[in-house]
Amino acid sequence: MLGKKMIILIPFILISSCTKIERFGRGKANEVVIVYDGAVREAKLLQSVLQDTFYTPRPEPLFFTYPVTYDQFAPFKGYRNVVIITTYTSPDYPIFKEIFGERPPGIYLSKNVYEEGDAVIGIVSSTPTTLWNFVYEKKDYVKGVLLARYREILRKKAYFAGHDKKFSEEFGKKYGFTFDFPEGWAYVVQDTNFASIAKHYPDRFMFFYRENAPRLFDASEIINLRNALTDKYYEGDYVYKEHIRVKDTTFMDQPAIKVFGIWQNDKEYIGGPFETLAFNLNNKFYMFDMAVFAPDRNEKLQFIIRMELIVESFKLVE
Repeated sequence: MLGKKMIILIPFILISSCTKIERFGRGKANEVVIVYDGAVREAKLLQSVLQDTFYTPRPEPLFFTYPVTYDQFAPFKGYRNVVIITTYTSPDYPIFKEIFGERPPGIYLSKNVYEEGDAVIGIVSSTPTTLWNFVYEKKDYVKGVLLARYREILRKKAYFAGHDKKFSEEFGKKYGFTFDFPEGWAYVVQDTNFASIAKHYPDRFMFFYRENAPRLFDASEIINLRNALTDKYYEGDYVYKEHIRVKDTTFMDQPAIKVFGIWQNDKEYIGGPFETLAFNLNNKFYMFDMAVFAPDRNEKLQFIIRMELIVESFKLVE
């Protein structure tokens, strides 16, 4: 079956940064060092938010986190992502002060601190009690900063080979909407309101589906529709209904729903992660799906995110 597929600044937040281009930094793009002397609860809270485990099908965190103390930090200077949680009397405050100077309570960001391409987020408060409240309030902000950095690196990887302008133009003429496709993708299926494309190394495939009327949808309906489409075009793939994650979101300023989970095919004994986005626009219903088959790779989530970036380039050409 797969062979056929693969034919193909707010109060208390201050930001300082250098103007150099991010290039290097040590460690992987999804690794975060947390310096936490005394701030054990706060470090555990950030860990739980950043790890944000997905099943691909094995458990895979969004970020890998490494908590260290002041005495352990020296070998981690220059790591791509560092978060310092401190108070003015904490042992790790000298690290914060070395990078940011004396600052009022808040969150600060500095780039290219020890090596080109690294970034340090500093969180400082006056007392342990106010530190906990501040970290709890701003945990999603910290995740957002780190996720934006990670996605930008994955964007560069996704488009490293270049942009396939010819494929994007041809797709738009055929379907009335298109994307900024990277080089290396090719059609697997072309139908009236359905198209599937794929790329190797590892095997990734996306499909794009449209109906000429809007839908009232929920997660169950989206899963059932996906199953019907993949049964027809992907030779029996279906959604494994454990570890499903559903998120209400927006796309093109319209209400949308995202479903993340695991697909499998019992005949071929294969499976992997998928993400489906569904929304209505201009009285039409759209469903975009991204899936991976990479049994030899421990980290698959990054390839879903790369396809998300392609989907986000969606535009109408009608």
